Amino acid sequence: MKKFLPFIICFALLLSISFSCTVFAAVNETEPNNTMTTASPLRPGDTVNGKISTSSDLDYYMLQLTASGNINISLGTIPSGCDYDLYLYDNRGSLIRSSTAGSNTDENISNTLNAGTYYVCVKSYSGYSASSDYTLSVKSSGSTNPPTTPPVHGGDAYEFNDTLELASDFYGSLEANIHPLGDVDWYRFSVTQTSAKHFRLYNPSTDLTYHFAIYNANGGYVCSDGGIGDYTVTLSPGTYYIKVFSYNSESVLNYRLQMTTV
Repeated sequence: MKKFLPFIICFALLLSISFSCTVFAAVNETEPNNTMTTASPLRPGDTVNGKISTSSDLDYYMLQLTASGNINISLGTIPSGCDYDLYLYDNRGSLIRSSTAGSNTDENISNTLNAGTYYVCVKSYSGYSASSDYTLSVKSSGSTNPPTTPPVHGGDAYEFNDTLELASDFYGSLEANIHPLGDVDWYRFSVTQTSAKHFRLYNPSTDLTYHFAIYNANGGYVCSDGGIGDYTVTLSPGTYYIKVFSYNSESVLNYRLQMTTV
């Protein structure tokens, strides 16, 4: 028994270390992300390296929270001679809070938020640098309970598909709806060889605003429709997901989603 005692102690220590550490992910900004529609994904624990490369460059990030709690957003390593500001918006684009310190002083936003989708924006008040990164970090504390509000399921034949994990299979053409408001539709499709894919989303009425975004097999953001429901992207072989959603419109009339090889 004694000869196994050191092994048991070491194993216990490893378990203790494994479950007490928090892993933070370092990721790079993905352009284009100049609008909320094309926002890069952002999660609590991420640290993003990004650039304001022109005087008109805006960097938007989509922050999705699965639980309520306090969120701390920090903008640091702002290049010398530059003054960048930090903004937090809700899912309808309304400003929640901003941080606008002078010069290249670090910016910080701390706010208690409910589960949901939010947007973080980094913009220049003065100056820019195409060669030097800023760092954007998000930390969360508080509740780790799942959201108490259930998904807003729609009424089409592909439901329930309100999350990536519940995505319905997509073979190139379908009709479904965003109804009621808050419904989100996820679809899964496969690419067998590197090819350019053209995606088009037809809205059931001209006064409705629906969008789509494409993600890879790991849930990483690939691209979005740029706000016009039409986009062509070259994809490597693998599994992908497409999310159809709306910020402020819903209808029992079906939208049409199509994917063709070009």
